[in-house]
Amino acid sequence: MSELKTPASTLSPEDLYHLVRGQIEHEDNLIGTRLNWFVASQSFLFSAYAIVVSNLTVAVKSPWVNSQQKLLFAIIPVVAIFVCVLIFIGALGGILAMRALRRSYAAQMSHLVGMGLPPVQGFAANYFMGQLSPALLPPGFVAVWLLLLLHGIH
Repeated sequence: MSELKTPASTLSPEDLYHLVRGQIEHEDNLIGTRLNWFVASQSFLFSAYAIVVSNLTVAVKSPWVNSQQKLLFAIIPVVAIFVCVLIFIGALGGILAMRALRRSYAAQMSHLVGMGLPPVQGFAANYFMGQLSPALLPPGFVAVWLLLLLHGIH
């Protein structure tokens, strides 16, 4: 990631703080939106998967319906894993962008530590805990979908 292009000397410390803070809030909001998409998509896909599984053993159905159900039984976990990977990449991109912003801000503002401004993105423990969901939910769901996919193959 590159440094901020706006030199700190042309902005007041408060303006630079608000500029960086605004960018961090934007990235954080994008991560939140991506997590909402993620949870909605996983809910939809789990529901579809459950419907397909519950109807696999119904005896009276056409061969076409049977083949479609078997296809969906295999495809839904693959689509879900793909969604997990995409959302994880997007969330990771946001996390890395926020890290770059924090580091750039710290490098430019290290001489103004005693100004009384709060941390640009909270304290380290709070930041770490806030990033657990976007960092761990997608890989966790990948594991669940892989388990379902591999169990279904047997």
